[in-house]
Amino acid sequence: MKEKSYHHGDLRRALIETGIEFIKQKGEETLSLRKIAEMCGVSNAAPYAHFKTKDEFIVAMQQYVMDLFSAVLEKTAMEYKDSPSLLPMLGKTYVIFFYQNPFYYDFLFSRKNISIKLSLENADTNENIPLAILQRTAISVFGKAKLPEKVIQDKIIAMWALVHGLAAIVTMPNIEYDGNWETRIEEIIKSISIPYQMQEEKE
Repeated sequence: MKEKSYHHGDLRRALIETGIEFIKQKGEETLSLRKIAEMCGVSNAAPYAHFKTKDEFIVAMQQYVMDLFSAVLEKTAMEYKDSPSLLPMLGKTYVIFFYQNPFYYDFLFSRKNISIKLSLENADTNENIPLAILQRTAISVFGKAKLPEKVIQDKIIAMWALVHGLAAIVTMPNIEYDGNWETRIEEIIKSISIPYQMQEEKE
């Protein structure tokens, strides 16, 4: 792995990006702040100005990936804000993010410190921004149809299970598929997703 160069004031980000690349290539077991400092061309003490422990460093890397993930979801949510394809495209973005970055899936979701709250109240929190974006968007879409909260919550759970499950599939190294995931994901989601048209439903 090559040493990272960074601009003054960007050391924290350089350490995080180098740490992510290190784990991707060599695994977490051999990770140390000393090794990352050496790769970034700084003193062994320099990382400790940003991270007190290895565990804190790993949490910062998780948050960095979560921020990247949240940004692409927010961009899609804004781009398709007034489109009937909003929910399917948001789901596609969710899956493709991990398809293009398969390492991120296990890095995020194999850990116990990731908070996954499926209640509608989570939409107003900052604990799990990607999930909150899905929840807020779905609440906005289904709320216009005056669906009961229980129905909306059930739909959100089903939607999240769909896209999260697809993300798990597309990141598996031993999966064989004769199609192109990037061009097929949207069609797959639309073929089995909960109808997103504005319809009145009864419990």
